[in-house]
Amino acid sequence: EPLGATLRRFVTAAPWLGANAASPLAGKLSARYAAVLLSISARDIASFTAAQPEANMDGLLEKGAFPVQELLQHPLSYLYSVFYIPRAIRSSLKLLVALNPKDEYPEARAMQRHFILHTGGTNTGKTYAGFERLRKAKTGVYLAPLRLLALEAQERLLDLGVACSLTTGEEEDRREGDTHVAATAEKLDLSARYDVAVIDECQMIADRERGFAWTRAILGVLAPEVHLCAAPEARDLLIRIIESTGDTWEEIRHLRKTPLVCMRREIDFDDVKPGDALITFSKLGVLSVAEDLRAHGKEPAIIYGALPYSTRRRQMEGFLEGRMQYVISTDAIGMGLNLPIRRVIFLDTRKFDGVERRDLKPAEIQQIAGRAGRYGMYDKGYVGATENLDFIREGLEAAVPPLETAVAGFSELVLQVEHDLLEVLTEWNKMPTVAPYVKLDVSRYITLIGKVRQEGFSLTREQELRCANIPFDETEEELLELFFSFLRCFREGQPLSCPELPEGHAPTLPQLEQYCRKLDLYFSFSKAFGCLIDRDALYDKREDAAESINQILLYNLKNNIRFCARCGAALPLHQSGRLCQSCYRKISALRRPTRW
Repeated sequence: EPLGATLRRFVTAAPWLGANAASPLAGKLSARYAAVLLSISARDIASFTAAQPEANMDGLLEKGAFPVQELLQHPLSYLYSVFYIPRAIRSSLKLLVALNPKDEYPEARAMQRHFILHTGGTNTGKTYAGFERLRKAKTGVYLAPLRLLALEAQERLLDLGVACSLTTGEEEDRREGDTHVAATAEKLDLSARYDVAVIDECQMIADRERGFAWTRAILGVLAPEVHLCAAPEARDLLIRIIESTGDTWEEIRHLRKTPLVCMRREIDFDDVKPGDALITFSKLGVLSVAEDLRAHGKEPAIIYGALPYSTRRRQMEGFLEGRMQYVISTDAIGMGLNLPIRRVIFLDTRKFDGVERRDLKPAEIQQIAGRAGRYGMYDKGYVGATENLDFIREGLEAAVPPLETAVAGFSELVLQVEHDLLEVLTEWNKMPTVAPYVKLDVSRYITLIGKVRQEGFSLTREQELRCANIPFDETEEELLELFFSFLRCFREGQPLSCPELPEGHAPTLPQLEQYCRKLDLYFSFSKAFGCLIDRDALYDKREDAAESINQILLYNLKNNIRFCARCGAALPLHQSGRLCQSCYRKISALRRPTRW
């Protein structure tokens, strides 16, 4: 039995031993007491260090600091996470950078949580199952990868009479007397307690840029009942993480209710039908295909990643209401957008992933293709392609390899260490972590904090970390300068100025999209630093910009897309010349003088 149980037995027997000290049995027990404790203690220590070899047992067992009374109720793993780590982290940079991610959340380790894994492919109802439990709970939180999904969850709960607030990186809608919160994964409040938590799209835990938010939520959410909705390839990794925390779990497997059928032959672009979703992998490709459809009298809804959420929602509503018969989308359609799509048609089988242009992976094909055949509307879903259909078929049939690693970010424990924040992050970035985790690349944090210091800002460690956590693209000079202007206002105690559109001419699609990014930065900065802003006015500006973009997509798209004067190919939206790169190179080669 564990050490705690043995100690409780001795405590229970202590009054009898005191009253019967002369008894032969009492003498026998007293003689063996120390040996038994040493033996069981050695066994428990060996078991704990085998399970967690990076743990500092000498520090935990330090005389005068060990919480002896807690041994009656809790194992060593609990004492290490809940008592030792918070105390030791304040003075030990070495301990921080070598910390097991699960030990960064002592409050969660002090709870007994039970996980319900909902595993299944796209369109299998796994999120619905978790949501049904959430709506019946007294308090709860829903975490999603997209603002649009969080907003959809909030609206569903409000329609059911459940007071639900919304928290995302772009906006906040706090409802008085709320019992539930719908949020993007990054915005989970680790100090709030809930009866039920639902964490959606948990296969995102392996994403190198955002996976840390799912790791943080799974390890740290304060709820006795946690529902994880995930693709099948995440199952083993999630179970491994749950078991490392000492929490319990069960699994519910979800299957598609409508068959997904791969078409027999490639289809011609002219043969697309109402209810089809056409998939290409660039914003320019989406806009060009949309304009082509319009030229043939076919009205499409348009979805791509850079599209502001309000505009995306308008486009989705147009399709749902029947005003638009087709969907043209990037892979943004693959993440939780439930539309009545009969066929998914791939126009391309390669995508640029931020590093290189590559073939689609089986998991990506299955995620996107799974949107076809919405249950309750179609008996079957169909998947096709205008080219490389065999490649799509192979991707649908391929077994997706299980995920092996979860991305771990640094916690706010970094603020408790008496070291310079850049030093802490630099050292944290260098050190390996325990399996199955890989560390988030914090080079962006280091770069941005360095730029803040170069600009002459003297901030506290907490303020520097707030800066680094604000979501915006610091490589865009226009956004970076706006960020610095907000910092100057904060330093000088001045109110933030809301960004405005340039006057004098109708803004183009790229200008409106950039304006929306500026408004997002304005909100995120004000939230991070507690600056007062007119949120109603901000909402109106966002809606006006979203409507302007929607009007361009509906009626003025052709004037916002330029085509190569030589071959007719669509030109990048920011390009000023009349020729595409290929035609420009060809003409330049013809004009180049020939050497004899």
